[in-house]
Amino acid sequence: MIRRIKEFSTLVETPPELWLFLRIGLWILIVTILLRATAINRMMTILAPRKSSPGKFKRDKIVNFTSFWLGRERAFLQRSCLKRSLVLFRYLNMQSERARFFIGVRKENGELRGHSWITVDGKPLFPEDDLNYKTVFSHPQSE
Repeated sequence: MIRRIKEFSTLVETPPELWLFLRIGLWILIVTILLRATAINRMMTILAPRKSSPGKFKRDKIVNFTSFWLGRERAFLQRSCLKRSLVLFRYLNMQSERARFFIGVRKENGELRGHSWITVDGKPLFPEDDLNYKTVFSHPQSE
């Protein structure tokens, strides 16, 4: 618990960052509910930002806040590439970055595995991710 508080205090440095941190947590909850209640096409419409403001927050802050929330081992906060990608899609596009959302599948040891990821300007947000998946959904559909 103390470790998480220290980590939080190094992440959030200003009141606007605190507000962003709390909003990202709220959107993770909203995404968790939407995943159970609506189709992915409808969800992408809901997640698309109404307006954007170029570069108000650094990309690293958005990624770190999302990772902090999803690093929890509680119900809706469990790590999930799908939740992470959906929330990052929203917030990076709010920053006027050209983020695209992908869902892919592949067979591994006879089982179907899925993964979701984000690209920004055509490059994976997390280059270390194994993206050897067949894309079954992307948003927006084309660059």
